[in-house]
Amino acid sequence: MSRPRYAWLLAALWFGLSGLPLHARSPAQRACAPLQGFEVTRQAQVTVFGDMHGTVQSPAVFAQAACLFAQRLGGERGVIGLELPESFNAYFDEVGVQPVETVWARAGSDAFWDEFRDGRHSAAMWQLVHRLIALSARSGGSLRIVALARQPIDVDGAALLVDSMKSSGASRALVLIGNAHARMTRMPGQESEPFARHVANAGLSVISLNAQAGGGKAWWCAPGCAVHPFYASPEKGGVKIVLLPDGDRQPWHGYYYVPEMTLSHPVKTMALPEHVRLDMPGAPSV
Repeated sequence: MSRPRYAWLLAALWFGLSGLPLHARSPAQRACAPLQGFEVTRQAQVTVFGDMHGTVQSPAVFAQAACLFAQRLGGERGVIGLELPESFNAYFDEVGVQPVETVWARAGSDAFWDEFRDGRHSAAMWQLVHRLIALSARSGGSLRIVALARQPIDVDGAALLVDSMKSSGASRALVLIGNAHARMTRMPGQESEPFARHVANAGLSVISLNAQAGGGKAWWCAPGCAVHPFYASPEKGGVKIVLLPDGDRQPWHGYYYVPEMTLSHPVKTMALPEHVRLDMPGAPSV
């Protein structure tokens, strides 16, 4: 089967299962499914979600947060940052100028998705980009998407986010980036302070969130590009955001939790990933 037909099928699953048609409502009017704990992100100008590459859940939770973020903006300007090659900004700059499906046809067929490296090349991430393009288009220009993978991303990617916020007059940003970059403190092997710390050093208030789950698996490149078990830290309840009481002294201020991380295969395989539905109304299942 050709890529266009697979693209249609995957997009239909992503949007259809959420029960929320792309054209139905504006961000301010559209009913976003609740995300427990999301209100705590009001405390910061920039909320950084640590992406667990190669999972269904990290992009799905971020999509949920992005819907709520757009709703909260209420017409004010905001930025959504993604760990994608800077070249994607040529596509994102066409949002609001070209139809959604024209922008997506270009972004969704970029050679980036043919690569097989870390989980940024996953089907779940691919579908997230489609959903965010549509969300940005519905915002009437108030919500801008920015690809942040200018290297070195911790330094130059952070500067790109800050500059993008200034140039667009955005007061707030929501970012999905690898959880090592989402840290507030450097870990062994990092050549500089992490992305989130550089954003904070630029004078913006930041909340950084790590990924946490009751178990499962993911696809990343440490030490090798392969499927890896996800460290289990089970908790009661379902999907939620939690700020730690001593978060200012931790690598991340808190975490977003899902009961299980499940694998999202690379787009290159054109295979649907294993999946479970997140236990919140309207959550996308891939």
